[in-house]
Amino acid sequence: MPTLNDIKQPIAAEWDTFDALFSSVFQSTDTLLNAALRYVHQRRGKQIRPILTLLAAKTIGCINQATHMAATALEVLHTASLLHDDVVDAADERRGMPSVNRQFDNRTAVLVGDYLLTKSMDCIAQTNNHDLLQCLVTLSKEITRGELLQLQYAYQQTTEEHYYEIIRRKTAILFAICMQAGAISAGATPEQCAKLYAFGENLGICFQIKDDIFDYTPQAQVGKPTLNDLREGKFTLPIIHAMEQVGKTTSAHIVEMAKNNDLIDKNKDFLYDFVAQNDGIEYARQQMEAYRSKAMDCLADFADSTEKKSLCDILDFVLQRTN
Repeated sequence: MPTLNDIKQPIAAEWDTFDALFSSVFQSTDTLLNAALRYVHQRRGKQIRPILTLLAAKTIGCINQATHMAATALEVLHTASLLHDDVVDAADERRGMPSVNRQFDNRTAVLVGDYLLTKSMDCIAQTNNHDLLQCLVTLSKEITRGELLQLQYAYQQTTEEHYYEIIRRKTAILFAICMQAGAISAGATPEQCAKLYAFGENLGICFQIKDDIFDYTPQAQVGKPTLNDLREGKFTLPIIHAMEQVGKTTSAHIVEMAKNNDLIDKNKDFLYDFVAQNDGIEYARQQMEAYRSKAMDCLADFADSTEKKSLCDILDFVLQRTN
C-alpha cells in the first residue's frame, strides 16, 4: 500500500509552506484559546484533504499562494466541523484521544470551532478570488445540511438513497471541494474542475464507506469504539444492506437496540455477526470498489504525471487503510 509520504512526493517542495501556514492558525495570545488550539493542532489527522488540493493544483499547473490559502481554509473548516460534530454527538474520543469537549468542555469546543470558522473565512478572503470563496460557502452549507439530514433520519431504519444523500453532503463534498479549489487556484478550465470535483466526490464516498465498514469490524483500531454510529442512531451502509435482507421483526429489534446503548453493549457479537452473515460488509466493499472505478474514470483525460499517479495512489490508500 502506498504511504502518505509516497503520495506527497510530487508536492514535497510545497508542503512545508502549507504546513507553516496551517500551523499559524493554531496560535493565540489568549490563554484558554491557545491551549485548546494547541490541543487540536497536536492531534491533527492524516491531512488527506490539503494533499488533494495541492495535487489538484499541480495536476493543472503550479501551486501558488491562493492554493496554499485555499488548502488551509478548507482544512481549518474541516477541523472546526469535527469540534462541532463531537459536541453534537457527545463524543468522548477523537483519533484515540479525549475529544476537545471532553478535555475542556462543550462551551469551549463550540467557541473554538466558531473561532476556526472565522479563521477559515479569513484565509479564503485573502485570495481575493470569488470562485474560491464560493467553494467555502458551498462547503459550509452542504456540511450543515448533511448533519441535519443525519439528525432527521436518526434512530430509524433508512435507505441506501438516504445514506448516500447524507455522506455526499457530510463527507464527500469536502474531498470534492478540495479538488475543485486546487484546480481553480491553478487556472483550470470548467471541464477540468468538473472532472476533478467528481474524482474528489467519489474518493470521499469510498472514504466514508471504509469508515462505516470499520464500525462493524471488532478488531478495527480507528480511535473510537466500534458500533459507535449505531449508538448515535446512524444506520450506515453495512447494516442498511443487512437489514434489507431480513424481515421487519428483526429490523425493528435492531432499531430498538440503537435507541438503547445497553442493548448494543449486550448484543455486540450478535450485531457483528448479523452484519457479516447478511453480506453487509461484503456489499459495502463492493460498493466502495464501484466508486473507486468511477473515481479512476474521472482522471482518464488527464495526462500521465507524478501528480496523477499520487491521486490514483490515494484511492488505494483509502481502500486499504487500517485506521
